[in-house]
Formats: sequence, C-alpha cells, structure tokens
Amino acid sequence: STTEDAVIRFQKANNLTADGLAGTKTLSLLLGGQSTQVVQPAVTVPASQASDPVQAPASSTSSQVSAPATSSSSAGLFGGDYSTISIGDRGSRVKTMQQALITLKYLSGKADGIFGQQTLKAVYTFQSRSGLRQDGLAGKKTLTALESAVSSGSTVSQASVSTQAAQASSSSSASKPDASSAVTTASVSAPGISSIKLLHWFNDVKPSLKNGDHLLIYDPSSGLSWTLNVLSRGRHCDCEPLTKADTDTMVQSFGGKNTWNQHGVYVKLPNGTWTVGSTHDMPHLSGSIKDNGFDGHLCVHFLRNMEEAETNDPNYGVSNQKTIRELWKRISGQEINY
Repeated sequence: STTEDAVIRFQKANNLTADGLAGTKTLSLLLGGQSTQVVQPAVTVPASQASDPVQAPASSTSSQVSAPATSSSSAGLFGGDYSTISIGDRGSRVKTMQQALITLKYLSGKADGIFGQQTLKAVYTFQSRSGLRQDGLAGKKTLTALESAVSSGSTVSQASVSTQAAQASSSSSASKPDASSAVTTASVSAPGISSIKLLHWFNDVKPSLKNGDHLLIYDPSSGLSWTLNVLSRGRHCDCEPLTKADTDTMVQSFGGKNTWNQHGVYVKLPNGTWTVGSTHDMPHLSGSIKDNGFDGHLCVHFLRNMEEAETNDPNYGVSNQKTIRELWKRISGQEINY
C-alpha cells in the first residue's frame, strides 16, 4: 500500500490517471527520466516491507535513470505472484485483477481494489467462459488465464456489455429488460455435438449440483449464451440469471420479451459436461440476486422419464420433456423411448 500511494502521487504530478496501476505510460515516465519530481516528503518503506530492494539513483539531479535489463511487464499483470485472491481481499492485486476484468468487459465501473460481490460474479463468469473450475477463487489458473486474455486482446466470449447496459444494473430489479438493451452479442462457440451427453435429471444431474452452482446456457436457436445461478433442486432446477448482462442476453434470445415458451438448450454443468435441457425466461416467485434485472427465478428442466413426468407434472413438465426429446433427436438422430 505504501508503494501504491507513491505511484499515485507520481501519476498526479505527471498528469496521468491516478489509479495506482503502473502501466505503460507510468513506467515509461518513471524509467525514462522525463517525469516531474514530486514535491512531497518521501515515504520511508519499513525494512520489513522492502522485499524487493531497488538501488536509488546516485543523485537526485540525474537526468536519466537506466531501465532494468528485463522489462517488469515480462512477469505479467501480477508480477509472477499467483497466490489466490478471494472475496473480501483488498489491495493492488485485487485492483489489477478488476482492471483486467473491466478490460475484458466482465466487470463495469472503476477498479477499487475491493473484492466484493460484483467482482465475485465477474470472476465466476470469466471462469465459466474460460473452461475453468467455477469456484470464485482467483488462483493461478484464473490469474494466468486473465493475463493471457488481456495480452491477446480477447473480450467477454458471451455478451459484451456496453457501459450504458452495465450502469443499468443499478436500476430497480423489477424493471423488465427489452430488446433495445445496449447489449452487443458476440457469438459463443457451440459445443461439439459429440461432446453433448444425454444425462438424466434424477440419476446424473441433480446429484452433481448444489445451490449456488452456475450453469452456462447455450441456445442453439439464437447462438447466445448466459449464466444462471442455481437456487434449488426439485423435479427441475430453479435458477436465476447471475448478472444484468446475463438477463439482457437471455431475454434477447427469447425475442426481447419474457415468455413461458420454452427453448431447447445446451447446458454446461459445473464439472464441464454439456447436456440438453429446456428453459424459459419468465420471472416468477422470488430470487436471491437483487441487481440482475430479473424479478424472481426461472426453471431449467432436464431429462426425466416421461411416465414420471406425466404423473407429477402433466402439463408444463411434460411440455419441457417433449422439447428436450425434440432437441436430442435433432442433434443425434436418436429417439428417447422412456
């Protein structure tokens, strides 16, 4: 934090964005000798904090400081420190991670160095899109994936949210998104047909899920995808969109309106397995996320025995089972006879 304060003072003195992040402009001025001297008392770093000793220039009047032999950027955004960042953490490493998530359009606003709920949602979404374990913990795999994505100029692989759409998340959750929402939809690669497994809700899917898990939904009819948060598991899975961006993308996939008409979809489970399901986008009853623009929850149905569905859910449940069977036949050519 002491070093961060020094960087911020240096940036202010040199008319740079005072964010405490030592990016290209800051480093160029700092190492190139063209900077303005900060007219403030120097901050003394306690010996216990000086883990990276640096030789000061021999004279403060020196016109140029030699750059180190290897660029500090070679160690990546996190300087080679990939120790896990988790919710509740604060500081420059959190800010660096947030800035990367903002650059990739998983997070909006300004990096504040505080790992809160919005940052946690962004990490979950990034992990989901990147094929990583969705645990909300920014460990080595997540941090190196962030570095790689920023380096390659990648953006969010599901829905790239404009600033206006992101700011809309602060509006009342009761407001219904519509087709005019400022969402730029980028195509997500559909899973290979051979990778989609026919899994049974009671035998395969339900035992593998817990409340709070995330499901990645891909709608083959629109080519759009979004992330859902698992609320509860009964004869089907009650879920809610994870973010306002997920809500907007989902509603766009359903033609810009909330409807009970179900779509056959591909569902990526937390363990990375794809299967088939059926869902709608009509909010009903209650949800747990207050800023996702979705006033309630929705249902995701998975394969069940038709006889059991006819007994327990003779109307809407059976309708979803027919949708699942139609989708499976379309992609595999196989009939489901149970």
